[in-house]
Amino acid sequence: MQDQDADARKESVRRIWGERGQYWDRHADALAEMADTLNRPMLEAAGIQPGQHVLDLASGAGEPALTIARLVAPEGTVCASDLSGEMLAGAERRAKAAGLANMGFEIVDMEAMPFDDARFDRVTCRFGLMFSPRPERALAEVRRVLVAGGRAAFMVWGPRAECTMFDVLAGAAADVFGAEDEKIDYETPFAFAESGRLAALMAEAGFADAKEVSLRFAPQIPAAQPFWQAQVDMGLGPRLADATADERAALDEAIQQGFARTIKDGLYHLSMHARLGLGTAPAA
Repeated sequence: MQDQDADARKESVRRIWGERGQYWDRHADALAEMADTLNRPMLEAAGIQPGQHVLDLASGAGEPALTIARLVAPEGTVCASDLSGEMLAGAERRAKAAGLANMGFEIVDMEAMPFDDARFDRVTCRFGLMFSPRPERALAEVRRVLVAGGRAAFMVWGPRAECTMFDVLAGAAADVFGAEDEKIDYETPFAFAESGRLAALMAEAGFADAKEVSLRFAPQIPAAQPFWQAQVDMGLGPRLADATADERAALDEAIQQGFARTIKDGLYHLSMHARLGLGTAPAA
């Protein structure tokens, strides 16, 4: 029964992200700078180097797989993967536009990967592991496909209250659409918010030197700038597609009020808390 429930949740995740694919592709290029801010500490901690063969899980519309492709070139390769083909289509479009020839693309269930043992030098996953119904299986699979001594890096969100963007948008959405709306996932993105949980699961999966590193950012944005619009589209696009005009207006008002509370000296003062889970595949 547990496996049946997990499989049902996985299909729900596939459907939800399939519906979001067009929205993420629409904004991926405009959000490249923000993506780079998050990419850099993870890729440095993973030890991405030229010539490596890297698997990127939950690549979505392309990052960090596109950045990795540039770092490992010309001899190295990266496999960009995602559970949703609709999400991965954005990554393929962007790779083609950038002329990146050392990338492959595969629809992959991270709990049951189609790769040989010891296939990759590095595995990365930015904000994807939390959506796996059985993360312990996903972590075991990552360890399996890594070469001995290969390194894995997973980025996850810290507590929602320490991530202003999500806290405001989720609070506004709950006020307008209700906390039980089936098209809005309020909880799963923060499945690893508890300090130490990710590192503990990595250790249980057999990773050596498993640890977590906290990353905290404090963006400041001019108060006249509606910076949240892309995130609303990416996170709530499928829900807004059938929202009434009154619901849209109410959501806009709630979001503006939520962010207004962060204004000081003409700037929005935001917080963002992510965690890196790091570990090495031991020798056989």
